[in-house]
Amino acid sequence: MEGKRGFRYNELWGNTKRGVGKMEKRDKNISYLRFVITYNIVLLIPLLIVSFSVFYMVHRQHYRKIMDETAVSAERQADYFKQQIAVICAYNADCRYSKIYSRQYSSNPPVSYLEIAEDLKKKESTFPFVDSMYYYFPDEERKVVSSGGTFTEDLFFSRICRMDRNLLGKMEDIGLYAVRAELYEGSSMGIVIICPLKTWMEKGKSDTQYLFYVIRDSKLMEQFGGSGMPYEDITMVSFQDQVLFSSRKGDNRALLNGSRGWEQLLEEKDYYRNITDMESGFSALTFVSKEEVSRSAVSYFRGYGIWILCSVAVGILLALYYSRKKYQSFRSLLDNNEMLEEERNLLRAENCLYELLTKEVKPGDELWERCLKSSIHINRRHLFFAVFPKIEENRELYEVFHTQMNDYSASTAYRIVLFEEMYVYLVCSDESMGDISRRLEKISGSGVKLGVGRITSDVGKIRFSYEEARRELRREQHEEQRFPGQELKALKDAAGLADSVRTVILLTELKEIVSEVKESMALCITWEVMHILNREPEEFFDGRGDGELTKEELSVFFGRMIEEQAAFSQDEEGNGNYRKKNIADILDYINGHYLDDNFTVKYMAACFDTSVSNLSHFFKKNMQVSISQYVEKIKLERAKELLADSDKKISEIAQLLRYGNSTVFIEMFKKYEGITPGGYREKIWKSRM
Repeated sequence: MEGKRGFRYNELWGNTKRGVGKMEKRDKNISYLRFVITYNIVLLIPLLIVSFSVFYMVHRQHYRKIMDETAVSAERQADYFKQQIAVICAYNADCRYSKIYSRQYSSNPPVSYLEIAEDLKKKESTFPFVDSMYYYFPDEERKVVSSGGTFTEDLFFSRICRMDRNLLGKMEDIGLYAVRAELYEGSSMGIVIICPLKTWMEKGKSDTQYLFYVIRDSKLMEQFGGSGMPYEDITMVSFQDQVLFSSRKGDNRALLNGSRGWEQLLEEKDYYRNITDMESGFSALTFVSKEEVSRSAVSYFRGYGIWILCSVAVGILLALYYSRKKYQSFRSLLDNNEMLEEERNLLRAENCLYELLTKEVKPGDELWERCLKSSIHINRRHLFFAVFPKIEENRELYEVFHTQMNDYSASTAYRIVLFEEMYVYLVCSDESMGDISRRLEKISGSGVKLGVGRITSDVGKIRFSYEEARRELRREQHEEQRFPGQELKALKDAAGLADSVRTVILLTELKEIVSEVKESMALCITWEVMHILNREPEEFFDGRGDGELTKEELSVFFGRMIEEQAAFSQDEEGNGNYRKKNIADILDYINGHYLDDNFTVKYMAACFDTSVSNLSHFFKKNMQVSISQYVEKIKLERAKELLADSDKKISEIAQLLRYGNSTVFIEMFKKYEGITPGGYREKIWKSRM
């Protein structure tokens, strides 16, 4: 048989068209890119998830850090403000019970306000938080005393401290109150802390004076104007939900107008907010812009982003590097699977063609469907067989059937390999009968030896076309009295492979030859067939000699042999047993189990229900190497992968590949590669640097 297998399904001239190689290469490149993209995405997904998770956690941590810093700064500011309020409360108590201020404790009320002015001046010098202090007599005097002099009520409330004086009547029962006011004819703004000093006189009367503590916005800005952090914040000071001061730049009139105006101006969705209670009705509200927080973290996040990009870039490079190795392994697996599938398809088609020679097929039956599924176009208009020997004179015939009749023409020729030196073609054609006849007449003659069966449109008669083609070709062989050596050799191969279908075909062929040749040659053919099939003459001829046997008895012998082999074939189909000639299944088994502890040819033969000799002979005939040589080749390829892509020791690789010791492995490797495993690894690694 030719090549690795004795069968070539649909051998066609020009089957490999120009450009097919380029298309396959392009398809492989596309497949490679698709694999790399998929592989890299799978690898990068965990990296991206981890990176963005870390990024989110860092962002949250940065936010918490800023809010903690804001809270600490606000607490520090609140503590300072509490201290100032405590000083104010202490001054209030001192003034309430002082003879200088209270008439109740003074036997001789002061005629002038110099003592009050001096005391206020002294207090102002020790209390820098307050710009100035004023003492207001709302009764008969209607005077306002300060460290700088005495003012009339109208002058004070109209020019020095513009505020609603009607508020004073509402706060006599309040220990401390604060309002916002325009100071010094509107030249500056500030807040005024008002402390009523109420004393009881005789007969249930009370006397109320007021201490005014004036604090400019500039003083408050020094204290609340910023946290010193690398981001901008806004601090507000409120008293009983009324905003008195804001460190926000720009026009704050809308902010300071009315109760809780800050809620309308500073929406919480744009700011982080922190509220600190400063006691005595005061609160500090600190707002940090989310935009400012993000801007302050830009440099930090930029560095982290660069780190992420570098990590992703390195990950992509590593993924590309390793994905190529993975793809090579993946591609090798796909190619192996494609090869196995192709082998199975070829064997299915081969079985169909063999069965067409032995069975009657009808449109729509199981064999018909299998033939069409295997791309054997037996549904075409005309079918016939052509048979010719492999000789120099028939080169043109080979060219016609092997080349011109292909899937892209109206006629397709399918070769069935029954004999090594004989071409057998099933031709399925949509050409007219006249065109087919003219083509056959054109290629006949000039020493060409060709047997053509009847051209039929009835697929059920196709096997008779083969018999007619062989009979026509044998006419010349009969005239020359040629011994059917090719047929006997083919029978020996089929019997050795336990190929019952092919054996039936060849026995039928030999039966016809025996009926046509002389008795002496018929006897020789019969004894050769018995030898091939391991049968003894006593089983059939009762010990009679050669001269006593007739052609009719020889024909009966061949008929019995054909029936036996046909029964074997039916048993195989009925039981679903493994066909010994299915090389694809054998290769699949070897590739999957060659590293098993119990892997031996004997065990494999038992798995495939055949003998060791039959399995070995069949494998050698199809693969051109023995099973042991094929296994060594697989181990060698696996060893090369491990040496190139892993850091396993030589001894570990030898143990993994089921070698007795590392010495045997090294000798085997050097035998096939001409270099030691260590030298091969060093060579590969150097080439990658």
